[in-house]
Amino acid sequence: MTRILGIDFSGAQDAGRKIWIAEARRTDGPIEIDDCRPAIDLHGGSRLPEIAIAALARHIVAEPDTIAGCDFPFSLPIDLVSAKDWCSFALNFRRRFVDPLSFHDLCHQATGGLEIKRRTDREDRTPFNSFNLRLYRQTWWGIGHLLAPLVAGDAVRVWPQMTRTAGRPTIVEVCAACSLIRLDCYPSYKGRTKKHRDARKRILDLLIARDFLVPPKRAMRNMLLDNQGGDALDAVIGAIAVNRSSLGAKRDRFDRMEGRVFFDLG
Repeated sequence: MTRILGIDFSGAQDAGRKIWIAEARRTDGPIEIDDCRPAIDLHGGSRLPEIAIAALARHIVAEPDTIAGCDFPFSLPIDLVSAKDWCSFALNFRRRFVDPLSFHDLCHQATGGLEIKRRTDREDRTPFNSFNLRLYRQTWWGIGHLLAPLVAGDAVRVWPQMTRTAGRPTIVEVCAACSLIRLDCYPSYKGRTKKHRDARKRILDLLIARDFLVPPKRAMRNMLLDNQGGDALDAVIGAIAVNRSSLGAKRDRFDRMEGRVFFDLG
């Protein structure tokens, strides 16, 4: 059975505590979460982003029949890609943008300070563009330290930018916020108050009621509700989005260069 990973990503200084990975097996119905943990708890993990993301990469490729949904932008608007194809863009990313701040600043310089969005951002209502102040570190770490090394090693296929190949894990872009917006259930759920926990409970119960998720066992349920950042719950939402995505073969030049968010839980 196809292994599914839902990954809530982070580019924070303690990214290993904020990157969460939910694991399940693909089904035609609701998925059952077999495991959900932060990257610091992976084999060889750490709170430091370089080490945590390297551990995450190894975890993704541990099984070839894997589809991993990662919650960060995989590309830039097509006019900013500045490469013949997405693979060239990814492989040259860290030479072009040497650190997160230069990535943020150079993109804003190129657009005259405008935060332009990809087509998928506009159509699918992502909260921020790829180099927004609240997201640019995730984008830089995600493309430069997770996707690019895996592509360089011919270890994965990133869809729809690349052609899928048997025997290679597939990585797709997901967005928990887009999924919740589509479900018309996007309360303020990231925080430590009872109100925030109640909002996480509302989301979790909706996922179960809509037959997207097998009711988790008590320990798993409590962990998803008690995780104050909502990262564990976002990872589960990502896994559900992967399970419900057809990953169809149709794609155009925008998909191949800018990517596409897979988020629909409808």
